[in-house]
Parts: sequence; C-alpha cells; structure tokens
Amino acid sequence: MIWQSSPYFIPCVTCGLILVILGITGLRNRSCVCARSFSLLMFAGAVWAFCTALELSSADLQTQMLAILLEYPAMALIPVGWLLFAFEYTGRDDWISKKTVALLCIIPAITILMVATNEIHHLFYSTVTESVINGLSFHLVTYGPAFWIHALYSYSLIALTILLILQRFIFSSPVYRGQVVTILIATLFPLFISFVLVMRVGLFALIDPTPFALMVSGFILLIGMSRFQLLDLSPIAHEQILENMSDGVIVVDMQGRIISLNTPAGRFLDRPVKTVIGISITDVIPSAAPGGSGGNGSPVPIEQIHEMEREVAGRKQYFELRYLPLHSRGNESKGRVIMVRDITNQKVAEIALNAARKKLGLLSSITRHDILNQVTALLLNIECAHEQNTDPDLKVWLEKQEAAVTTIQHQIEFARDYESLGVNPPKWINIRQSYYDLLPLMEKQGISFDIGKEEFEVFGDPLLERVSFKLMDNSIRYGGHVTAIRVRFGKTPEGLVISHEDNGTGIAYADKEKIFRRGGDGDNGLGLFLVSEVLGITGMSIRECGEPGKGVRFEVHIPPGQFRQTRYVFPELDR
Repeated sequence: MIWQSSPYFIPCVTCGLILVILGITGLRNRSCVCARSFSLLMFAGAVWAFCTALELSSADLQTQMLAILLEYPAMALIPVGWLLFAFEYTGRDDWISKKTVALLCIIPAITILMVATNEIHHLFYSTVTESVINGLSFHLVTYGPAFWIHALYSYSLIALTILLILQRFIFSSPVYRGQVVTILIATLFPLFISFVLVMRVGLFALIDPTPFALMVSGFILLIGMSRFQLLDLSPIAHEQILENMSDGVIVVDMQGRIISLNTPAGRFLDRPVKTVIGISITDVIPSAAPGGSGGNGSPVPIEQIHEMEREVAGRKQYFELRYLPLHSRGNESKGRVIMVRDITNQKVAEIALNAARKKLGLLSSITRHDILNQVTALLLNIECAHEQNTDPDLKVWLEKQEAAVTTIQHQIEFARDYESLGVNPPKWINIRQSYYDLLPLMEKQGISFDIGKEEFEVFGDPLLERVSFKLMDNSIRYGGHVTAIRVRFGKTPEGLVISHEDNGTGIAYADKEKIFRRGGDGDNGLGLFLVSEVLGITGMSIRECGEPGKGVRFEVHIPPGQFRQTRYVFPELDR
C-alpha cells in the first residue's frame, strides 16, 4: 500500500464524520417516522465517504480497487434506503416486509459479488488503468454490462421514490407540502451528482462527490426536521386510513356506480371488494336510490341518514347509512360517499330497553289507574261524610283528609306526566296553538288573554305543550284573582324569549328561585318543577322576573336553532 498526500482526504473524512453524526441523530429519534431509513442512508453515505478517502489517499491501483470494493455495499444499498424512506413517509409501511427488502436487495447483492470477482470476468469494469494527474494517482475504468444493469436498477428505484413523493405532494394537505418539497430536494440533489459522475463530466471523472451530496441531503432533511417537523409529523396515505377504519366507506359516481370501497364496506355487502366495483349501488343496497338523488338523477346536496337491517353471515345486523354529497374543488357534484356504521349492539340494546320500558310503563299505568280509582272512591266517601256530618271538629279532620287525598291524586298525575318526559323524540310545537287550546278554560275563569301576532314553533319534548297549561294554571290557582294574562315573543342574540305575565299578586323575591325546585311551589312542589324539567331536557330554561305585588313574569329562554317563525294562523287569540 502506497500513500499519497491528497487534498481531498480531509474533506472526505470530515464528510464521513458528519454523516455518522447525522445517522446517530436519526437513531436517537428512531420513534419518529422515517428515522431508521434516514439513519441507514446516513451511515451508508459515511461508509462511502470513508472509502472514497481511502481511495484518494492511496497511490497504488490495488488499494484503490480495494476501497471501491468496500464502498460498493453502501453504494448499492442507498437506492434501496431511499425507497424504504419513501414507503414509510407516504404511509406504505405495510409494503416494508422481510420479503420485500430481500427482493430489493437481490440486484445489490449481485452487484457486490460482480465487483468482488471482476478480475475473473471483467463484466463490471471492462478495463481498469492507472493515471497520474498533477502528481496524484487516480484510476480510470471502463464500465461493463453489469455496471449498467446496476445503474439502471438504482436509478429505477430512485425514480420510483420520486414518483411516490410527487404523488404525496399532489394529494397531501398544503400543511405537509413543505415537508414533501424538502424530501424531493434531498432526493434529487445526490441523484443529479451521481448522474454527472456516471457521465464523467469534468473532474467528476476522477473524484466521486456523491458522499458530499448525501451530506447536503442530510442537512436538508435536518432543516426539514426543525422547520416542518419532518420526522415528527407525516401525512398518512388515504388508502391506509380507509382500510383501518371500522366504518365502511362506499364511493358512488354520478351514474350511481360503485367506484371505490374499503374492506369493512365489502363485509357489509357480504361480497369480495373487487366484484362490486363498477356495478350499480342499487344492486347491492336497494334503499340507496330513494331520497339519494334528485329528479334529474344527480345527487341531492344534503346529508341524509337511513337505518337498515340485513343478514350478514347468517346473523341479523343493523346498520346506519349516512349519505354525503361528494363535490370537486369547484363545488361541482361528483357523486356520493356512503358511510356504513354497524349499530347492531346499540340497536339490540335499544330494542331491549324499549321492551323493558313498555313493560314498566304498562305495570305503572295499571297500578296508577287502580290507585286513582281508589282515590276517587275515597274522595267520594269523604264528600258523603261531609254531607252527613254535623260535628264542627269532625269537619276539620275530614277537610285535612280530603286535602291529603287530593295531594296524592296530584302526585300520581305528576308521576304520569314525568314518566313520559324524554320518552318520545322532540318535535315542532306551535306555541299559539297550545294557548288556543286553553281559551275555553280562561273564558270560564273570566280571564282576558292577550298574545302577540308573531307565530313561532319551538322544537322540544312533546310535553312542552303542557307548559302553557301549567303556567296558566299557576296564575289561576296562586295569582290571587287573576283577570288578565299576556304572552309576548322576543328575539335576542341568545335566542327566543317567551314571556308569560299576569296581573296577580306575583312572587316574593325570596321565592323566585325555589319555586322551580321540587317542593318549592304551591302545587305540592310539582307543577313548576315539571315545567323546568320539560324545558331543560332540550336545553331550554325558565325564570321568574316579575315584580312582587304586580303579577308574575315567567320568561322561557329558547336557544338559537330550536325555534322558527311561521305564518299567522290563529286570529282568535287576539279577541
């Protein structure tokens, strides 16, 4: 081995040390995306740089060829490393397996073997000669057919890497495009330098600058780590997301044909995924047509939800189908996306709960009916006792018994109403209609009624219709000879306010809060408590803000989105 003082030795060794440091940096962050493949690239580049330093510092051809033999494993594996980096970054981790890596390494292994045995066959380097330039010894080679096979394979892997990254650039969110551009630059720079070397342009015919290009790529990737969180955050391939979803996803075009679906959707259809591509959605989901398109066959631009049951693998299952319009970037209709969710467990529990509720409701109804019958008979007996009684002391006791029995009657009626609270789904209720139904009762009590001309519907529990009666009943029973009730509607930024006012005695300030608690009002603590519960179940609220001595003012607050104004249809209320 003959040494020569080459000015390129120190730069090559320095480059190798920097690449080692970059590789160690990747290993220290090996939990991050692409960190391991990044380290592989950096360590391979370091081996290449050290071998290049050995090659340039030796003056005999034998040592130079030994250095080339030592650097070729790194040279052959770097394209494989770039491709693995692209697989991992673009979310194709499942492509990385022992079998895949073994197949990718076949040509590199053959390349290393051909370089090691070149003296026998001369297929990799046809000729190797020594040349002295400016006092430095260099080797000159003529490439053989095996070299061009190696070069073609390596450039093909790099080209595939670039295509994968370009695809990610096109389809990824703008948030990740800075990352993708960084990786593209880091890939293209050493590719360009390597291509110039192979073409023997200028000084590159004697000195291999590829390790320096890899070092630059490493620094570019490091900048990407700090600037774009390159190894911390990476986009995940849409296909991988869809395949890992528990819900089925079916994409339908404008003609109603299935153009894409994931594996859970195939299980829902009980067919292999490949067999349903291109067929009409109505062939596999007959209910997908009604309500799924407009009169001209184009999808309606609104979200729709349907439930269906079907037998899958011999078992009845329940599914929720959510139809979503699919639009292009120009907001043009492109078809529909059907999200399929298995709600079997939820539905079975719901059916069991409804059955139990019906049984409990039936038992409660029968029991309540029998008790009310006995209460009615007891009140009738007390009334007969009143008629026949002449003892003043006994009369007092009879009145107390009658009050107690009446309280029991009210409590049973309250239990009936409260039992129905939240059982039925909310619906739109016309407030003026609920007061219109109370007109005969108010006329009988001699109460004048005034309501604004606005017409509003409120979305709430069906028992909301009884709120008007409870408020009116409260005015009649506890207002102290109320002769007028007034109702007004007012829109505020917080929603709709319905105010119910009377000209009675009002409520003391100390009682304004507790009247809505159970046991806090005069109706055995049940009337206004029920009102508050009915309103609260759909996010509404009530408060009393009248002035004591001048009547009550109940304000019902309804959130935005739970009311709507309708046309005027009850002029009778303005009498």
